[in-house]
Amino acid sequence: MNNSRILVIDDELEMLNSTSKVLKGFGFDVFPLHDSNGVQSLILREKFDLIICDLLMPKLDGLEILEIVKVQCPEIPVIIFSAYGTIDRAVSCMRAGALDFIEKPFDADHLKVVVEKAVKYSKLYQERNNLIEQLEHKYKSENIIGSSRAMLKIFEIIESVAKSEANIFISGESGTGKELIARSIHAASNRKTNPFVPVNCGAFPENLFEAEMFGYEKGSFTGASEKKIGLLEYANTGTFFLDEVSELPLNLQIKLLRVLQDRQLRRIGGNDLNKIDVRIISATNQNPKDLLAKSILREDFYFRLNVINIHIPPLRERIEDVRLLSENFLRKTVSKANKNITGFKNEVLETFENYNWPGNVRELENIIERAVALSKDEYISISDLPSELITSGKRNYQFSDSTLKQAKNRAIEEVEKQYLHYLLDKHNGNVTKASEEAGMTRRNTYRLVQRYNIDLNNWRE
Repeated sequence: MNNSRILVIDDELEMLNSTSKVLKGFGFDVFPLHDSNGVQSLILREKFDLIICDLLMPKLDGLEILEIVKVQCPEIPVIIFSAYGTIDRAVSCMRAGALDFIEKPFDADHLKVVVEKAVKYSKLYQERNNLIEQLEHKYKSENIIGSSRAMLKIFEIIESVAKSEANIFISGESGTGKELIARSIHAASNRKTNPFVPVNCGAFPENLFEAEMFGYEKGSFTGASEKKIGLLEYANTGTFFLDEVSELPLNLQIKLLRVLQDRQLRRIGGNDLNKIDVRIISATNQNPKDLLAKSILREDFYFRLNVINIHIPPLRERIEDVRLLSENFLRKTVSKANKNITGFKNEVLETFENYNWPGNVRELENIIERAVALSKDEYISISDLPSELITSGKRNYQFSDSTLKQAKNRAIEEVEKQYLHYLLDKHNGNVTKASEEAGMTRRNTYRLVQRYNIDLNNWRE
């Protein structure tokens, strides 16, 4: 039994009844409608997988119904049938958006083939929309966890720039979630139904990278037995994510810059220029200024990529996010592991908040997955954590490798850094107010900001 619902519209009762009977015989759930005026309210009340309607009717004709459906329920395919079928009428219906055109009288088997094809199209369309909704939900900015001022600012940027066409440059240490931010921007953009193509620039040998990026024509080099579309062409109309862009060789930076400027590319061994429409999101775990100073990144290429900059601070600079992240990762991991774990013991969360997180958010997620796998109780306890995290979490120093003076200096640096974070958070990045409360000059405050590589923009509205 086919559970697909089909709305059949025809002002001729005999034709309406016979078509409905044939479709019911094939196992479809059929809803016959004699008065075409009722279609507008009906499709809003009821769910249909397909609409079949006559072309010429005294009230609303087939083209008018097609226009209504395309506005109110564009996911429903429409088949037009008519006893006055001509090539011109068929072409007009198809151009208006009809999935197919059938001439009356029609053969029952032919009707079955056309309807089954239309229903399959409808199901695929619904499945596509469901997948898009799932991706939008998974990667929407609300699902990127963080309540710190720095992360709230990033959420605002994502919301502001997602629907623009500007290229975006994301910087941040490994494990901070650069690709997640890139996917979130794509999912909120006008390109969300088109490809998102991530490429790790350090994953390919230099001699293969150009072929992978730009594609090649058959016979262009040894082993090129057939034409291959490059990753850039595959991403056409979508988003191209260049992860670890600092690994991109200089000669390819020049070629990619040309593509971004001209919006067209030439495959290796080819003569034709192919138009390309991609939005570039780039990411690096290194300091862009250092990359430019060392000529690892070309300035012209960098400035073309860096229209909008997003810096993701390391987890140690937004410790207030650790509890939220931990609870989120625990929920996700427990649901997969099918374990009855409801939370963390207090000392575990305290350990997390005292740890430096060199591996950032990715390290936190891995540690929680490990803890869930090992835990036998209702709450994650200290014994479920790696020993090195517990030791490091106490912020103990390796005194055997230090003089007393060195140990003191390390402790002072840690206190200075935490105190500076506290003041900047309290005063929204206002250095003057922070300096006044600390009893320091603005010059000394800026000196500490520079020493600890603190980005003041993370605290400013």
